Amino acid sequence: MATRKQETEHLARLMKKIDIAMLATIGERGMIVSRPLSTQSATFDGERVWFFTEGDSPKVAEIRRHPKVNVAYASKDANTYLSVAGEAHINRDPERIDAFWNDAMKAFFPKGKDDPNLVLIEVQVHTVEYWDGPGSWIGKAVTFAVARVTGNDDVMGENRIVDLRTGRSRKPAGTDRPGSGARSTATRRTGKTSAKKATKRVAKKAPAKRVSAATAKKATTKKTTTQRAGKRAAAKTPAKKASSRTAGRT
Repeated sequence: MATRKQETEHLARLMKKIDIAMLATIGERGMIVSRPLSTQSATFDGERVWFFTEGDSPKVAEIRRHPKVNVAYASKDANTYLSVAGEAHINRDPERIDAFWNDAMKAFFPKGKDDPNLVLIEVQVHTVEYWDGPGSWIGKAVTFAVARVTGNDDVMGENRIVDLRTGRSRKPAGTDRPGSGARSTATRRTGKTSAKKATKRVAKKAPAKRVSAATAKKATTKKTTTQRAGKRAAAKTPAKKASSRTAGRT
């Protein structure tokens, strides 16, 4: 079993592959709203992730009303996906802002790191669910083929939930792998097979229709009469004589 440190390092490597994340907050009338944000280039310490934003933005007001958020990371090329659940807080610490600041941020904050409207969103992480599979198209093709042949979709990649508060990780209760559909197809096939077997069992149990004695006698009499009429007609018909020419050719 992996230690908390090993789990944290693994999550940090997965997050490092992905720059832009979708931050989901609870907006007006309880509706969930997601926005793309760039994660600050700090190695994940197993406790927090950070984002720069404007202090007067709607998401800051939403976080103050409802601090519970979700941060979703997705990389199709790396075949890596993470869902981070936690609580967000607004941080105005100038030392922390200075530590994360870089010149690329000037495009979004022309006044620089001393901009009074510049704040950090600090997400205290509770749990992380991640999916990590083969990154290359060859690896994806091979693992997909193995999964189809063996029926074991675990080869498609690793899917675990890590609780950062306890340091424990576990497999999710159900199958929620991105793009997974093998099990549902197998279930449909099993259903069809069961239906066919049930139909055969019903057909075997169904009683055969009984033919009454009167009906059988009537059918036999009709057949015999038809045969006798055919013989009488054949006897009355004269045989055709073959001509000498025809006989000579035969």
